[in-house]
Amino acid sequence: MSTARMTILRTIRKYAKAVLRYFPRARQWTRARWWAYERRHYEKLTRSMPLDPKVVVFSCFMGRSFADTPRAIYEAMCADSRFDDFELWWIFREGRIDQFQDDPSLTRAHLVVRSTEEYQKLLGRAKYWIFNARCPEYMHPKPDQVYVQCWHGTPLKRLGYDVQIETNNALNTTLELAQRFEMDSAKWTYLISPSAFTSQHLSDAFGLAEERRPSVVLEVGYPRNDAIARACETPESLAVVKARIMDKLGVPQGKKLLLYAPTWRDNDYKASIGYVQDTLIDFDLLKSELSDEWCILFRPHYYIANEFDFSRYGDFVFNAATVPDINDLYIISDVLMTDYSSVFFDYAITKRPMLFYWPDFEFYAEDVRGFYFDPRTIPGPKCTTSGEVVTAIKEIDQWDATYSEAYADFREMFCPQDDGHAAERAIERIFFPEEKASARQIDEGTSA
Repeated sequence: MSTARMTILRTIRKYAKAVLRYFPRARQWTRARWWAYERRHYEKLTRSMPLDPKVVVFSCFMGRSFADTPRAIYEAMCADSRFDDFELWWIFREGRIDQFQDDPSLTRAHLVVRSTEEYQKLLGRAKYWIFNARCPEYMHPKPDQVYVQCWHGTPLKRLGYDVQIETNNALNTTLELAQRFEMDSAKWTYLISPSAFTSQHLSDAFGLAEERRPSVVLEVGYPRNDAIARACETPESLAVVKARIMDKLGVPQGKKLLLYAPTWRDNDYKASIGYVQDTLIDFDLLKSELSDEWCILFRPHYYIANEFDFSRYGDFVFNAATVPDINDLYIISDVLMTDYSSVFFDYAITKRPMLFYWPDFEFYAEDVRGFYFDPRTIPGPKCTTSGEVVTAIKEIDQWDATYSEAYADFREMFCPQDDGHAAERAIERIFFPEEKASARQIDEGTSA
């Protein structure tokens, strides 16, 4: 796609979104025709391209980052000699590619800018697509292509067809968004899952047909969590990894680290800006009460478009918004504080304390999204004011005595296979399914 065409399309999308968000029927009509137009263009460009069985394409958060399960699988492939002659590609948005092109972890990879003609041609010839978010609606894998949906976490908030609250957020009604989820699941070859809970709810939310679930769902653990499990395996390994990460990120040392990672809210959308974060903790109070011992690592959701200025807090607040891999923040932090973000499922692998800041719990639960289970059952203090947060942090040494038994049960339910080897299991199932099937047949014959 030429630079001029990209500029024109961006401009059209910008103004169309600003207008059509207020007119659902017109939006649906326009979207359907836009996707049909883009699909014709994509298929014309890629129809005659032969598939290359040794080309793999990775995308994280639609080209925003180099992290999560796609990164874990990529790094495991780089360390596996069976893939020495494979071509590995990473997709990045135009504004992000400069951030990653000199990353030493990407030396083995080729990079491509999202939404360009080169990107479309690449997807047309690559045998494998490994994404952690939905792919563009107009793109449909060829029959022999393998589309792996990794998704980006265990769900707490209801998704897709499971959302029971009728909303009309920035660009979708509840039904529109559910239908977009189902469009994606129809393309899946595999869905990676860490637990029976996640398998069930992601399949339901995306409208994955019942008869396809046994062959599509790979309940192998989350490769995204391998690095956490390995780093926390022993005190010695943790000390080494923490020192390396803190030095790399320039995080203030000598204090305890509180990772503050709030989620986004469907209803907090501002035209021409995007999703904004208006429910933050009282940093002034936290600084006055905690700054002698603590430093806050602030990590907003990737949807959030706010520009945060924490300069007046000095070293007390470290803005971690641009840290590529949140795993680094999990590993170095001493405590997690979140609201309704699913980050706590992954953080539980560290076995460290977590607490919750819920200034709008009733409203969020009843009017915004809804939950798959009652979050009040999650182990950890539930705070509704900044003052309660201060108290919970000052009493954090008592956390284990109060919550350790419930915490162990929580980990068993939600991350039973996150043992540091999920990427290896996923690779065997995705790239060598015939060998897996043969081994299973041999085992079954032996047992018979």
